[in-house]
Amino acid sequence: MWRFPGEFEPHKAVWMGWLSKEYVKGHKTDSALLEVVKALAPTVNVRICVPDDTQKNHVRKILAGTQLPMDKISFYLIPFTSLYWRDFGPIFTVNETGGKSIADFNFNLWGYHSDTHPHARMMEKIDRTVAESMGLPSRMTRLVSEGGARELNGKGTIILTEACEFQRNPNLSREDLESEMTRMLGVTNFIWLKQGTVDDDPMNQSSLPGPGGVGRSYRSGSANNHTDEYCRFIAPDTVLLAEVSKEEAAKGPVERENRRRMEENYAILKKSTDQDGNRLKIIRIPIPDPIYVKAQPTDEAYLVQQSSPNYRDGTVLPHGSPVLLVPALSYCNFLISNDVVVTQKYWKKGMPESIKKKDEAALAVLQKAFPNRKIVPVHSLPINLGGGGIHCSTQQQPE
Repeated sequence: MWRFPGEFEPHKAVWMGWLSKEYVKGHKTDSALLEVVKALAPTVNVRICVPDDTQKNHVRKILAGTQLPMDKISFYLIPFTSLYWRDFGPIFTVNETGGKSIADFNFNLWGYHSDTHPHARMMEKIDRTVAESMGLPSRMTRLVSEGGARELNGKGTIILTEACEFQRNPNLSREDLESEMTRMLGVTNFIWLKQGTVDDDPMNQSSLPGPGGVGRSYRSGSANNHTDEYCRFIAPDTVLLAEVSKEEAAKGPVERENRRRMEENYAILKKSTDQDGNRLKIIRIPIPDPIYVKAQPTDEAYLVQQSSPNYRDGTVLPHGSPVLLVPALSYCNFLISNDVVVTQKYWKKGMPESIKKKDEAALAVLQKAFPNRKIVPVHSLPINLGGGGIHCSTQQQPE
């Protein structure tokens, strides 16, 4: 049987997408992605995925100004249009004899389009192309599922989110989904959580309150209820779950709804067991304070909003005027690699002190949860503005 190893198991390499984006002007992904490479390269091979030679040369120039061990860094060229490589790139699985294969899931652009959309088709075939280039077998399923939607402990247990998996596969039953996950990833024990965070709901679901509850803001993009935004396996028997305190919940409707969702998920996890029938250890970690970013009509994130399908609640987007965007922020969207955990932080000079305190609190949780790994926080807002994060932009290749 093929299995997907836990992320905390040893890595041979980390694959990461590198697109040079400014989803909102002044927030360049290059700066954040460079910090991710700096954190990883000392202890693991880094495979930087770029769509063409022009981008490869651009990234090489950026790396040339560093002291990074270039023998640990290589490039993989293939066309793609989204930064979030985990969701459509190769999913490496292993068997008992040390063999590797790639699990080939279907892809429909996070449920916003069909799997026949040109960009969906372009990126859906990447995993098969990688498998062929590496001489590995690929195993196909027509089940639509992204890497960031699934959390596995490597021993047979998987955490999934109902709001995500059933939205992607509306014609499949729970039994159908579980059967395919077993075949593709070797899991036998299923934990179904309900929903992710409000800022990771579909970006065309509704508008959100503005700062202090005044006015309106809009999601800058979202993966549409991915598990890695709020709940993570950090060991075979331990999960990290986002938390909103009662005091925070009193601040407004978004905080109140996030608390309701996370406590509902907490109640499910408390009753759940691993594949051997043992209760899970649960660690709580804060949810970041919202950050409002003004987007102009020429910004990519603004244009994505304008091109999104009609809002489910009847919201009509303003055209031609600046809007406030709220990216999906998370302290759970970190990457665990050999000796390091690359995590997200948000505070910069001029921001409210409350954001700084949240960063510090989350960092303290991670340092305690990973006593044998170095915790490296990266300013991830430029990546988040596109709808994903550090974990979304990377994918581990196991030893």
